Amino acid sequence: MRARFCLACGGRLVDAREGRHLRRRCRRCGWTFYDNPVPACAAVILRRHRVLLVLRARPPHAGTWDLPGGFLEAGEHPMVGLKRELREELGVGLGRARLTGVVVDRYGRGGFPVLAFVYRVTLAPGPIRPADDVADARWFPIQAIPLSRVGFPSIRRALRALARATATRS
Repeated sequence: MRARFCLACGGRLVDAREGRHLRRRCRRCGWTFYDNPVPACAAVILRRHRVLLVLRARPPHAGTWDLPGGFLEAGEHPMVGLKRELREELGVGLGRARLTGVVVDRYGRGGFPVLAFVYRVTLAPGPIRPADDVADARWFPIQAIPLSRVGFPSIRRALRALARATATRS
């Protein structure tokens, strides 16, 4: 997925080397498309040595496991986006959240870049009801996460790190 036309004048974009980076630049007006990452948020929800994963209902990686979360709206603080995504995807409120890291990835093979804020989350009381772009939600033992069925490499890395950290504390 690559930008082909200028957002300023509609002219065709061409590859242009800018230092170490390959950018897309407009031949007509000189505007540059930087292909900066899109901000997102993700929730690591733990309960009794289990982690909650959601089954993706839509591409990319439909039918694979993921952490609940999603893209931030323009001007939206990551914590506000996290609350909104948990309500949309699981029908639950946010109890507490603590930022635990930031991961980078691509939105599917060849997709646009993503920068995701990862939070350790406690949910507000209430039933979990998968909705929006979530087909299912399940609790997995931390030491038995189906990593081969997690679609995004950054989420696999985050879940591996969680399993390692949990194993060393045990």
